[in-house]
Amino acid sequence: MCLTIPARIIKVAKATATIRDGDKLKQVNIDSIPDLKVGDWILYINDLALKKISARDAKAVLTLLAEPRRQIKAADLSEKFRKIIAASKSRSLTRSEIVYLLQVEGSEKEALFSEANFVRRMYIKDFICVHGIIEFSNHCRYDCHYCGLRRANRTLPRYRLSADEIVDTACRAVKNDGYKLLVLQSGADDFYRDDDLAEIIKRIKAECRVFLFLSIGERSRAAYEKFKRAGVSGVLLRFETADRESFKRLHPQGKKMKNRFAQLKILRQLGYFVATGFITGLPGQSLGDLAADIMVTQKWAHMASVGPFVPSENTPLAKALPGDIEMNLKVVAILRLLMKSVRIPVTTALETLAGETGRKRALSGGANALMFNLTPGEYRPFYRIYPDKFFQRNTIWQKYGLFKYEESYRMLEKRMLKEIVKEKYASARRRRQ
Repeated sequence: MCLTIPARIIKVAKATATIRDGDKLKQVNIDSIPDLKVGDWILYINDLALKKISARDAKAVLTLLAEPRRQIKAADLSEKFRKIIAASKSRSLTRSEIVYLLQVEGSEKEALFSEANFVRRMYIKDFICVHGIIEFSNHCRYDCHYCGLRRANRTLPRYRLSADEIVDTACRAVKNDGYKLLVLQSGADDFYRDDDLAEIIKRIKAECRVFLFLSIGERSRAAYEKFKRAGVSGVLLRFETADRESFKRLHPQGKKMKNRFAQLKILRQLGYFVATGFITGLPGQSLGDLAADIMVTQKWAHMASVGPFVPSENTPLAKALPGDIEMNLKVVAILRLLMKSVRIPVTTALETLAGETGRKRALSGGANALMFNLTPGEYRPFYRIYPDKFFQRNTIWQKYGLFKYEESYRMLEKRMLKEIVKEKYASARRRRQ
């Protein structure tokens, strides 16, 4: 579900309350919340009041979503910067324009973040979506140089959740906490056959109303057709880097870049909501590489997932420097300028390097989604893609971003379908051009 701005009631008339929505007055239905009075604070979706909250918590939510004070001096904004920002309102940017934005500092960097936040609010308003992820296996058949789950890592305790554990964890998250979208994630683990995963998906969908995404790596077209029929709505499959030589260097065995993009093409053909993206700060990565990755993400993603490189022990890149936080934030902001209404989550990698401060900065610079780890506690420490993985529970995001209402499910469904349909029209338009 999504965290939205609280509203204070200024008038009550039977089953309707008048609230202030920005500069306008709005009426919402308050049938489900008894004894509301003038001065109370509520959270609402569309025209429906969902929950009464305290003035203290309302202030906390408003603080979380408030535009930060940015030190922007208009005199420091170059003519080139102004022209690129203006161009982003009506067209895609060129590679050289993106490279320029990746290099900005000072007032221009703050202006980039501010513009991205403005675009997010204009197209998505203040909906910060809260999703859950269940890491059900840390086995992987690959030896990717950046990943702690790599097959060659013999020091990592391995685990696999049973089908019952996966179903129970997912359904508790939906029924007890109000999650509406869950990602089932694992390494590339062939232990779970296609039929096994399809059966797990069917069981979850039979027990609870939830959107399911898979993040399990490359499988056959027939497999993803089966998962779609079973009830999967989306797939998270990052391409990590669009530079052919870098991809080959980072994936010495098994993975091929052409196969990754062929898989993304299949997923889109099958009607999946596709989440994809890349890693910023990989060793040897240039600004031109980053710009190309941004453009590739714009082509393939319904949801853009971009996180900084975090070195992991027992990998060939264990002693490499971590990705630059500021560069990752600039990438998020540029993606928001180019992909105005898509979902851009704050990645766990960014939170691991920058904590809650990094999360807030990303949300005020274009991001609009959070992913909370729901993996059972006894397994969570062992899904060690990188060390010291950020984990936080029972925050105000979860307290007021998750609702057990059918309206919230329908709203999420409408937004996902809108993004897929919009992209189909955009793709057709690009082909005609």
